Amino acid sequence: MKRVKTFIAMTVCSLLIMPTFAAEQVTSKVQENKEVIDFYGKLNISLQASEEKGESFNELRSNASRVGVKGKYYLDNGLTAIYKLEWQVNVNDDSKDTLTARNQWVGLKGNFGEVTVGRSDTTLKVSQGKFDLFNDYEGDLKHLFIGENRVADSVTYKSPVFKHFQLLTSYIIADDHEADDPYSVGVFFGDLNLKKTDFFLSVAHDENMPVKFKRSMDGTTEKTTEPLANSRVTGMYQLGDLRLGVMYVDTEVITTGKSEAGYAANVSYKIGKVLAKVEYQEFAGGDSISVGADYKLGKRTKVYAWYTDRSSNDVIGDDGYLYHLAEAGQYFAIGMEQKF
Repeated sequence: MKRVKTFIAMTVCSLLIMPTFAAEQVTSKVQENKEVIDFYGKLNISLQASEEKGESFNELRSNASRVGVKGKYYLDNGLTAIYKLEWQVNVNDDSKDTLTARNQWVGLKGNFGEVTVGRSDTTLKVSQGKFDLFNDYEGDLKHLFIGENRVADSVTYKSPVFKHFQLLTSYIIADDHEADDPYSVGVFFGDLNLKKTDFFLSVAHDENMPVKFKRSMDGTTEKTTEPLANSRVTGMYQLGDLRLGVMYVDTEVITTGKSEAGYAANVSYKIGKVLAKVEYQEFAGGDSISVGADYKLGKRTKVYAWYTDRSSNDVIGDDGYLYHLAEAGQYFAIGMEQKF
Protein backbone atom coordinates (compact mmCIF):
# COMPACT_ATOMS: atom_id res chain seq x y z
CA MET A 1 0.00 0.00 0.00
CA LYS A 2 2.90 2.33 0.79
CA ARG A 3 4.33 1.72 -2.68
CA VAL A 4 0.95 2.55 -4.23
CA LYS A 5 0.78 5.87 -2.33
CA THR A 6 4.34 6.69 -3.34
CA PHE A 7 3.54 5.95 -6.99
CA ILE A 8 0.41 8.15 -6.88
CA ALA A 9 2.36 11.01 -5.27
CA MET A 10 5.09 10.76 -7.89
CA THR A 11 2.51 10.71 -10.68
CA VAL A 12 0.73 13.83 -9.34
CA CYS A 13 4.04 15.66 -8.97
CA SER A 14 4.98 14.73 -12.52
CA LEU A 15 1.68 16.07 -13.87
CA LEU A 16 2.13 19.30 -11.93
CA ILE A 17 5.64 20.00 -13.24
CA MET A 18 4.94 18.91 -16.84
CA PRO A 19 3.24 22.21 -17.87
CA THR A 20 6.13 24.20 -16.42
CA PHE A 21 8.70 21.98 -18.12
CA ALA A 22 6.76 22.14 -21.40
CA ALA A 23 6.45 25.92 -21.17
CA GLU A 24 10.21 26.20 -20.56
CA GLN A 25 10.82 24.03 -23.63
CA VAL A 26 8.48 26.18 -25.77
CA THR A 27 10.06 29.41 -24.50
CA SER A 28 13.52 28.05 -25.15
CA LYS A 29 12.51 26.97 -28.65
CA VAL A 30 10.95 30.38 -29.41
CA GLN A 31 14.08 32.17 -28.23
CA GLU A 32 16.28 29.81 -30.22
CA ASN A 33 14.32 30.43 -33.41
CA LYS A 34 13.64 34.09 -32.54
CA GLU A 35 9.95 33.56 -33.18
CA VAL A 36 6.89 35.25 -31.66
CA ILE A 37 3.45 33.66 -32.05
CA ASP A 38 0.16 35.24 -30.97
CA PHE A 39 -3.10 33.27 -30.86
CA TYR A 40 -6.02 35.68 -30.58
CA GLY A 41 -9.70 36.18 -31.24
CA LYS A 42 -12.98 37.52 -30.01
CA LEU A 43 -16.58 36.45 -29.57
CA ASN A 44 -19.22 39.11 -30.16
CA ILE A 45 -22.77 37.84 -29.73
CA SER A 46 -25.92 39.93 -29.67
CA LEU A 47 -29.67 39.50 -29.50
CA GLN A 48 -31.06 41.67 -32.29
CA ALA A 49 -34.58 42.86 -33.05
CA SER A 50 -34.97 43.79 -36.72
CA GLU A 51 -37.66 45.30 -38.92
CA GLU A 52 -37.25 45.01 -42.70
CA LYS A 53 -39.81 45.21 -45.51
CA GLY A 54 -42.62 45.62 -42.98
CA GLU A 55 -41.71 42.44 -41.10
CA SER A 56 -40.35 42.22 -37.54
CA PHE A 57 -38.20 39.37 -36.28
CA ASN A 58 -35.65 38.53 -33.59
CA GLU A 59 -32.34 36.82 -34.20
CA LEU A 60 -29.06 35.90 -32.54
CA ARG A 61 -26.14 37.53 -34.37
CA SER A 62 -22.46 36.63 -34.43
CA ASN A 63 -20.94 39.99 -35.27
CA ALA A 64 -17.78 38.98 -37.14
CA SER A 65 -16.57 36.83 -34.24
CA ARG A 66 -13.13 35.60 -35.18
CA VAL A 67 -10.10 33.53 -34.32
CA GLY A 68 -6.59 33.77 -35.68
CA VAL A 69 -2.89 33.32 -35.30
CA LYS A 70 -0.21 35.82 -36.26
CA GLY A 71 3.48 35.88 -35.75
CA LYS A 72 6.92 36.99 -36.78
CA TYR A 73 10.19 35.14 -37.28
CA TYR A 74 13.41 37.14 -37.03
CA LEU A 75 15.81 36.51 -39.91
CA ASP A 76 19.30 37.69 -40.81
CA ASN A 77 20.15 41.08 -42.35
CA GLY A 78 17.47 42.93 -40.33
CA LEU A 79 14.59 41.07 -42.01
CA THR A 80 11.53 39.63 -40.28
CA ALA A 81 9.13 37.07 -41.73
CA ILE A 82 5.53 37.94 -40.80
CA TYR A 83 2.28 36.04 -41.23
CA LYS A 84 -1.38 36.07 -40.30
CA LEU A 85 -4.17 33.51 -40.61
CA GLU A 86 -7.63 34.66 -39.51
CA TRP A 87 -11.10 33.16 -39.80
CA GLN A 88 -14.55 34.48 -39.01
CA VAL A 89 -16.43 32.17 -36.65
CA ASN A 90 -20.15 32.10 -37.41
CA VAL A 91 -21.36 30.80 -34.06
CA ASN A 92 -25.02 31.45 -34.97
CA ASP A 93 -24.83 29.22 -38.08
CA ASP A 94 -26.72 25.92 -37.77
CA SER A 95 -24.51 24.26 -40.37
CA LYS A 96 -21.19 22.62 -39.55
CA ASP A 97 -19.36 24.99 -41.91
CA THR A 98 -18.91 27.87 -39.47
CA LEU A 99 -15.55 29.28 -40.62
CA THR A 100 -15.09 32.03 -43.22
CA ALA A 101 -11.71 33.25 -44.44
CA ARG A 102 -10.61 36.74 -43.39
CA ASN A 103 -7.12 38.27 -43.73
CA GLN A 104 -4.59 35.53 -44.51
CA TRP A 105 -1.13 36.48 -45.73
CA VAL A 106 2.64 36.04 -45.42
CA GLY A 107 5.38 38.56 -46.00
CA LEU A 108 8.66 40.26 -45.13
CA LYS A 109 9.38 43.30 -42.97
CA GLY A 110 12.53 45.44 -42.78
CA ASN A 111 13.89 48.96 -43.02
CA PHE A 112 12.13 49.28 -46.37
CA GLY A 113 8.72 48.72 -44.74
CA GLU A 114 6.76 45.51 -45.29
CA VAL A 115 5.43 43.50 -48.21
CA THR A 116 2.71 40.84 -47.85
CA VAL A 117 0.98 38.50 -50.29
CA GLY A 118 -2.32 36.70 -49.86
CA ARG A 119 -5.85 37.72 -48.83
CA SER A 120 -5.99 41.24 -47.37
CA ASP A 121 -8.17 44.28 -46.79
CA THR A 122 -7.58 46.82 -49.53
CA THR A 123 -5.72 50.02 -48.72
CA LEU A 124 -8.97 51.98 -49.08
CA LYS A 125 -10.66 49.80 -46.46
CA VAL A 126 -7.67 50.05 -44.10
CA SER A 127 -7.65 53.83 -44.57
CA GLN A 128 -10.70 54.26 -42.32
CA GLY A 129 -8.61 53.19 -39.30
CA LYS A 130 -10.85 53.11 -36.21
CA PHE A 131 -13.32 55.58 -37.72
CA ASP A 132 -16.37 53.30 -37.82
CA LEU A 133 -17.93 53.32 -34.33
CA PHE A 134 -20.43 50.61 -35.31
CA ASN A 135 -18.09 48.30 -37.19
CA ASP A 136 -19.45 44.75 -37.70
CA TYR A 137 -23.01 45.85 -36.77
CA GLU A 138 -25.95 47.08 -38.88
CA GLY A 139 -24.47 50.57 -38.68
CA ASP A 140 -21.25 49.39 -40.36
CA LEU A 141 -20.10 51.55 -43.27
CA LYS A 142 -20.27 48.54 -45.58
CA HIS A 143 -24.09 48.48 -45.49
CA LEU A 144 -24.44 51.92 -47.09
CA PHE A 145 -21.07 52.75 -48.65
CA ILE A 146 -19.21 50.85 -51.35
CA GLY A 147 -15.55 49.89 -51.02
CA GLU A 148 -15.23 47.75 -47.90
CA ASN A 149 -13.32 45.06 -49.79
CA ARG A 150 -11.17 42.15 -48.71
CA VAL A 151 -9.52 40.54 -51.73
CA ALA A 152 -7.45 37.48 -52.53
CA ASP A 153 -4.42 37.47 -54.83
CA SER A 154 -3.26 40.72 -53.23
CA VAL A 155 0.26 42.14 -52.99
CA THR A 156 0.42 44.87 -50.35
CA TYR A 157 3.22 47.29 -49.54
CA LYS A 158 3.38 49.40 -46.37
CA SER A 159 6.14 51.99 -46.11
CA PRO A 160 7.95 52.97 -42.91
CA VAL A 161 6.42 55.88 -40.97
CA PHE A 162 8.27 59.17 -41.61
CA LYS A 163 7.20 62.19 -39.55
CA HIS A 164 3.74 60.60 -39.09
CA PHE A 165 3.37 59.98 -42.86
CA GLN A 166 2.95 56.51 -44.34
CA LEU A 167 2.22 55.12 -47.81
CA LEU A 168 0.13 52.00 -48.43
CA THR A 169 -0.55 50.28 -51.75
CA SER A 170 -2.42 47.13 -52.78
CA TYR A 171 -2.09 45.46 -56.17
CA ILE A 172 -4.57 42.70 -56.98
CA ILE A 173 -4.08 40.07 -59.66
CA ALA A 174 -7.39 39.80 -61.51
CA ASP A 175 -8.96 36.37 -62.06
CA ASP A 176 -10.31 37.60 -65.40
CA HIS A 177 -7.35 37.73 -67.80
CA GLU A 178 -9.19 40.24 -69.99
CA ALA A 179 -9.82 42.68 -67.13
CA ASP A 180 -7.41 45.32 -65.87
CA ASP A 181 -5.76 44.45 -62.56
CA PRO A 182 -7.29 46.45 -59.67
CA TYR A 183 -5.15 48.50 -57.32
CA SER A 184 -5.64 50.52 -54.15
CA VAL A 185 -3.35 53.29 -52.88
CA GLY A 186 -3.41 55.60 -49.88
CA VAL A 187 -1.45 58.13 -47.82
CA PHE A 188 -1.85 58.25 -44.03
CA PHE A 189 -0.92 61.02 -41.61
CA GLY A 190 -0.98 60.20 -37.90
CA ASP A 191 -1.90 57.01 -36.06
CA LEU A 192 -4.99 55.19 -37.36
CA ASN A 193 -5.50 53.72 -33.86
CA LEU A 194 -5.23 57.17 -32.19
CA LYS A 195 -2.72 55.84 -29.67
CA LYS A 196 0.57 57.42 -30.78
CA THR A 197 -1.10 60.64 -31.99
CA ASP A 198 -4.38 62.41 -31.22
CA PHE A 199 -5.11 62.85 -34.93
CA PHE A 200 -5.41 60.78 -38.10
CA LEU A 201 -5.95 61.80 -41.72
CA SER A 202 -6.00 59.55 -44.79
CA VAL A 203 -6.61 59.86 -48.52
CA ALA A 204 -7.17 56.62 -50.46
CA HIS A 205 -8.29 55.51 -53.92
CA ASP A 206 -9.42 52.23 -55.53
CA GLU A 207 -9.27 51.67 -59.30
CA ASN A 208 -10.94 48.83 -61.26
CA MET A 209 -12.01 47.20 -57.98
CA PRO A 210 -14.66 44.52 -58.71
CA VAL A 211 -17.78 44.77 -56.53
CA LYS A 212 -20.88 42.56 -56.56
CA PHE A 213 -24.30 44.20 -57.04
CA LYS A 214 -27.94 43.25 -57.36
CA ARG A 215 -29.63 45.02 -60.26
CA SER A 216 -33.05 44.82 -61.84
CA MET A 217 -34.85 45.79 -65.06
CA ASP A 218 -38.43 45.04 -66.17
CA GLY A 219 -39.10 43.06 -62.99
CA THR A 220 -36.08 40.78 -63.41
CA THR A 221 -33.34 40.84 -60.76
CA GLU A 222 -29.84 39.53 -61.36
CA LYS A 223 -26.40 39.60 -59.77
CA THR A 224 -23.52 41.34 -61.48
CA THR A 225 -19.94 42.32 -60.75
CA GLU A 226 -18.90 45.82 -61.78
CA PRO A 227 -15.49 47.56 -61.60
CA LEU A 228 -15.36 50.67 -59.40
CA ALA A 229 -13.27 53.79 -59.06
CA ASN A 230 -13.59 54.84 -55.42
CA SER A 231 -12.01 57.70 -53.47
CA ARG A 232 -12.16 58.29 -49.73
CA VAL A 233 -10.93 60.97 -47.30
CA THR A 234 -11.04 60.20 -43.57
CA GLY A 235 -10.19 62.36 -40.59
CA MET A 236 -10.27 61.76 -36.82
CA TYR A 237 -9.32 63.90 -33.84
CA GLN A 238 -9.22 62.99 -30.17
CA LEU A 239 -9.41 65.56 -27.37
CA GLY A 240 -9.29 63.83 -24.00
CA ASP A 241 -12.40 61.66 -23.71
CA LEU A 242 -14.00 63.24 -26.78
CA ARG A 243 -13.42 61.85 -30.28
CA LEU A 244 -14.64 63.32 -33.58
CA GLY A 245 -14.60 61.78 -37.04
CA VAL A 246 -15.56 62.76 -40.61
CA MET A 247 -15.39 60.92 -43.93
CA TYR A 248 -16.06 61.84 -47.56
CA VAL A 249 -16.48 59.27 -50.36
CA ASP A 250 -16.84 59.49 -54.14
CA THR A 251 -17.70 56.32 -56.05
CA GLU A 252 -18.01 55.67 -59.78
CA VAL A 253 -19.24 52.47 -61.41
CA ILE A 254 -16.90 52.45 -64.38
CA THR A 255 -19.11 50.50 -66.79
CA THR A 256 -22.14 52.77 -66.24
CA GLY A 257 -20.34 56.05 -65.71
CA LYS A 258 -22.60 56.71 -62.71
CA SER A 259 -20.87 58.61 -59.91
CA GLU A 260 -22.21 59.09 -56.38
CA ALA A 261 -20.83 61.00 -53.39
CA GLY A 262 -21.45 60.59 -49.69
CA TYR A 263 -20.18 61.40 -46.25
CA ALA A 264 -20.18 60.19 -42.66
CA ALA A 265 -19.67 61.92 -39.32
CA ASN A 266 -19.48 60.58 -35.80
CA VAL A 267 -18.72 61.51 -32.22
CA SER A 268 -17.97 59.47 -29.12
CA TYR A 269 -17.42 60.40 -25.48
CA LYS A 270 -16.09 58.36 -22.56
CA ILE A 271 -17.85 58.72 -19.24
CA GLY A 272 -16.08 56.44 -16.77
CA LYS A 273 -16.53 52.91 -18.09
CA VAL A 274 -19.18 53.96 -20.60
CA LEU A 275 -18.48 54.93 -24.23
CA ALA A 276 -21.42 56.83 -25.72
CA LYS A 277 -21.42 57.16 -29.53
CA VAL A 278 -23.41 58.51 -32.48
CA GLU A 279 -22.76 58.09 -36.22
CA TYR A 280 -24.51 59.43 -39.30
CA GLN A 281 -23.97 58.33 -42.93
CA GLU A 282 -25.38 59.53 -46.24
CA PHE A 283 -24.72 58.03 -49.67
CA ALA A 284 -26.57 57.96 -53.01
CA GLY A 285 -29.83 59.24 -51.55
CA GLY A 286 -29.85 56.83 -48.62
CA ASP A 287 -28.86 57.52 -45.05
CA SER A 288 -28.23 55.77 -41.75
CA ILE A 289 -28.07 56.94 -38.16
CA SER A 290 -26.79 54.84 -35.25
CA VAL A 291 -26.67 55.54 -31.53
CA GLY A 292 -25.26 53.28 -28.85
CA ALA A 293 -23.17 52.76 -25.75
CA ASP A 294 -20.47 50.30 -24.65
CA TYR A 295 -19.83 49.42 -21.00
CA LYS A 296 -16.42 48.02 -20.03
CA LEU A 297 -16.59 45.08 -17.61
CA GLY A 298 -12.87 44.41 -17.95
CA LYS A 299 -9.88 45.04 -20.18
CA ARG A 300 -11.15 42.56 -22.78
CA THR A 301 -14.84 42.35 -21.89
CA LYS A 302 -17.71 44.69 -22.67
CA VAL A 303 -21.49 44.74 -22.97
CA TYR A 304 -23.29 47.10 -25.32
CA ALA A 305 -26.57 48.31 -26.78
CA TRP A 306 -27.22 50.16 -30.03
CA TYR A 307 -29.97 51.26 -32.41
CA THR A 308 -29.69 51.82 -36.20
CA ASP A 309 -32.25 53.33 -38.58
CA ARG A 310 -31.26 52.95 -42.25
CA SER A 311 -33.03 53.92 -45.48
CA SER A 312 -32.49 52.19 -48.80
CA ASN A 313 -30.46 53.66 -51.64
CA ASP A 314 -31.25 52.33 -55.10
CA VAL A 315 -29.41 53.98 -57.99
CA ILE A 316 -30.42 54.05 -61.66
CA GLY A 317 -27.32 53.56 -63.79
CA ASP A 318 -26.70 55.00 -67.23
CA ASP A 319 -27.32 51.48 -68.56
CA GLY A 320 -30.96 51.67 -67.41
CA TYR A 321 -30.60 49.13 -64.61
CA LEU A 322 -31.72 49.85 -61.04
CA TYR A 323 -28.80 49.03 -58.73
CA HIS A 324 -29.76 47.93 -55.20
CA LEU A 325 -27.13 49.12 -52.72
CA ALA A 326 -28.69 48.93 -49.24
CA GLU A 327 -31.80 47.54 -47.55
CA ALA A 328 -33.96 49.82 -45.41
CA GLY A 329 -34.58 48.75 -41.84
CA GLN A 330 -34.62 49.50 -38.13
CA TYR A 331 -32.44 47.48 -35.78
CA PHE A 332 -31.88 47.26 -32.02
CA ALA A 333 -29.39 44.99 -30.29
CA ILE A 334 -27.88 44.19 -26.90
CA GLY A 335 -24.81 42.02 -26.68
CA MET A 336 -21.45 41.11 -25.22
CA GLU A 337 -17.93 40.98 -26.58
CA GLN A 338 -15.09 38.91 -25.13
CA LYS A 339 -11.57 39.19 -26.55
CA PHE A 340 -8.72 36.77 -25.94
